[in-house]
Amino acid sequence: MTFSDVSENVRRRRATVNLSRSLGCHRTTYNRRWNKMRAALMKKYHFLSFIEFANESTLKGYTEVNLCSQKFVNRKELMNDFMMYLMSNTSLSIRDADRVLYGLRFLIPDISKSIRGVLKTCPSVQPKFIGSEVYYHLGLKTNLLRYVELWLCTTDFESLKLYVNVDGLSMSRSSNQQLWPTLGRIIAPRLSDVFMIGIYGGNSKPAEFNEFSADTISEIKEMTDVGLFSVKFNECIAITLAAVICDAPARSSVRHTVNHNGKAGCDRCIVVGRRLEGKTTFLNGVYTLRTDDTFRRQTQSIHHQGHSIMETLSIDMILTFPLDPMHMVYLGVTKKLANLWIDLARRRLRNFNSCAIRDINNLISGCVASTPFDFPRKCRTLDFVSAWKASECRLFLLYLGPVILEKTLPFYLNFRRLALSMYLLAHPKLHKTVVETAKIDLLNFLVTLFNCDRLYTV
Repeated sequence: MTFSDVSENVRRRRATVNLSRSLGCHRTTYNRRWNKMRAALMKKYHFLSFIEFANESTLKGYTEVNLCSQKFVNRKELMNDFMMYLMSNTSLSIRDADRVLYGLRFLIPDISKSIRGVLKTCPSVQPKFIGSEVYYHLGLKTNLLRYVELWLCTTDFESLKLYVNVDGLSMSRSSNQQLWPTLGRIIAPRLSDVFMIGIYGGNSKPAEFNEFSADTISEIKEMTDVGLFSVKFNECIAITLAAVICDAPARSSVRHTVNHNGKAGCDRCIVVGRRLEGKTTFLNGVYTLRTDDTFRRQTQSIHHQGHSIMETLSIDMILTFPLDPMHMVYLGVTKKLANLWIDLARRRLRNFNSCAIRDINNLISGCVASTPFDFPRKCRTLDFVSAWKASECRLFLLYLGPVILEKTLPFYLNFRRLALSMYLLAHPKLHKTVVETAKIDLLNFLVTLFNCDRLYTV
């Protein structure tokens, strides 16, 4: 064996050790995972065998390789596609991906040193100052183009649908600093990861959303009008904005309407609320629904606070902004019901006392050990209902409550109406076929709940 053969073997062994360390596993486990992933990747993308690919003598006879329906790339682009596949199908972090590239450089010296070069991330973004706050626009087109070119390797498609989310979060409890990220996600023809479009930072929420979202809306308008063109594959993909997902406060700010607790705060109909005991109350009934035309013409002037930049897009200003169940049902209705039960037990009404609350708490505690890891949180007892998160409210309403409340809750059937309706509406396959049935059950739930003096005598 010559010295060059020994050095080549040492280089390959060192690359294997570095890769196994970066992935956090033993070298034997790494080899098994690598062989499995390599076989799946080669089968999916019709690559050359790894021996042919890594053998320098073979590579001299290949200036380009056949990849993805006779689209030719050199070996550097081939490895870049492999790293893109690795980042999209595993939970590999940026740091670990850089370590993987470091190990692969022993085999292919001309590949990128950092995964940022493979992902083609922008090294610097110019800030946009809005008053005393700042906004960084990372770009929507670059994110979409990355997924489009990756997916075109394996399948042909002519259009994609996009979700956009706008929401805010506090940096800490001891300061007023806030971040308002604009996020995107492709939902068709495949489901992509959530990616960042832009981010706004300041000591308060954006005072002018039209200026804050101007860059994003400009990109969306351009791509919905002319499409997204891929130079690499010489194809134009049609872009559709399927939904803008926001909670109630952000939705009113983005659309320049009054808040959800305002006099004309309903997003779906023209009902006018009344102040009762310090709260805005919307009376139950049948009212005229809002449409895209009436929204743009602002027929109900007290509902609007100006014109939104979203109106420049070819979207339905009503249906494109779905109502979120997290605030409306899980945090709103479920928490209110739980507080009513606690008040009912405290006042010893309807044969409901502290013993019933203790029994419910014991049943909830007994369910903690058997709750699968599919749920992000375990449900805490009713003693901590004021601190319940939305995921806990959802777990209790859809799964735990219908089982543990059957023998302890007065008027249990009314709670079951809500639980069953929300479960069916949240079902990915059944939600379109049960709309009318769920609507009737929810109306019956509200009618019964509004008669609080008859239901709970509180």
